[in-house]
Amino acid sequence: MFLIEKRYWRYAVYRAYFNLIGEASRYYLGWLWWFLEPVVMTGVFYLVFTYIRPSNMENFTYFILIGVTMWLWFSNGVGNSTASLFGGRSIISYIRLPKLTFPLVSVASATLKQAFVFLIVLMVMGGTIGPSTAWLYLPLLAFAQFLLILAVASCVAIICCYLRDLRFVVGSGLTLMMFCSGLFFPIDNMPVEWQPYFRLNPMAVMLEQYRLVLLYQTAADLAWCVKVIVGSTLALYLIRWTLERMDLTLTRRVMDS
Repeated sequence: MFLIEKRYWRYAVYRAYFNLIGEASRYYLGWLWWFLEPVVMTGVFYLVFTYIRPSNMENFTYFILIGVTMWLWFSNGVGNSTASLFGGRSIISYIRLPKLTFPLVSVASATLKQAFVFLIVLMVMGGTIGPSTAWLYLPLLAFAQFLLILAVASCVAIICCYLRDLRFVVGSGLTLMMFCSGLFFPIDNMPVEWQPYFRLNPMAVMLEQYRLVLLYQTAADLAWCVKVIVGSTLALYLIRWTLERMDLTLTRRVMDS
């Protein structure tokens, strides 16, 4: 099975599902907050960049909405993984699960939440701009982003076991990545000599690809998608190999903290 056994994938999905039910039950508006979060962020950015700093870009609202929706998937998946191993301490003390399962739960939770939001975004855009055959690239983009998030989240989860203060650095790093991701502006509008540096941020290119497909109804860059999938997969197998060899050490680290 890919990375870990099938039963652990099922466990991660079920655990993520019940975590989301528990999260929704704590608020009066419940599941509606999942949709309201990107909508409110989009509204704030639209206000700032339309009235405070005017933008003449066509479909600027959708430009921001696509960026916010896909960025929140990455940010929530990686951000929540920082404490994923510590959060599973009670389970680790009784059952020997692959450590990769715990960041997978965090990423699965973020994925289920953003899938719900993204379906609404697709329905709205389909009813206004109209669907396109370019949308057939969306599953490939989503798969590439899922693997990218899981690779980064797994790496962060392990390092945070040894450097707990890294949680605060991860939060600041995600904020920096957000402002350098082209969430608010097309990277093509930046000076040409700066653009390669912005595109070192994988999420900057990822947002560009989603906008190509959804806003401009053109094909995604297949070569780039394959590079992300292959690179993320290799990174995940390396992480799994590392975890298998330091399993007992990592378990003691989690239990003693």
